[in-house]
Amino acid sequence: MSMRIQGIISDTSPSSASTAAGDIVSGLANFDALTIIANLVGATGGTLDVYLQTSWDGGTTWYDWAHFPQLAAGAAAINYTISAPSSGDPSPIVVGKNTTPALAANSVVGSVWGPQLRALYVAGSSTSAGAAVTITICGYQART
Repeated sequence: MSMRIQGIISDTSPSSASTAAGDIVSGLANFDALTIIANLVGATGGTLDVYLQTSWDGGTTWYDWAHFPQLAAGAAAINYTISAPSSGDPSPIVVGKNTTPALAANSVVGSVWGPQLRALYVAGSSTSAGAAVTITICGYQART
């Protein structure tokens, strides 16, 4: 398989209790597998939930695809890796849509992703400052 870095999501999470969409990485439709490396830091004063959402319709509708473990207020930097082949368990999983996420913390849907992924941030009550987030998305294609 050949690998290339398809994109990097580089955002600052919300600085108050709110939900905000972050950067979008496009061009994921032709990959056979993805590796996602997330460097996350807790926000100041409140919890932080970081989701990856996918879109199949050019960014009009977004569905939960991954939800990293919730970060406590002021949590130190931590790295997470997700390795995902383009197949998975066909069982139904409850997911959220657009800015109403519902996927349980520390979960990955585990099925095919759409052509786009974006970050979605949910900052908890008492959040007073955002935190730097970097998510690198590497795509893999079978050699032909």
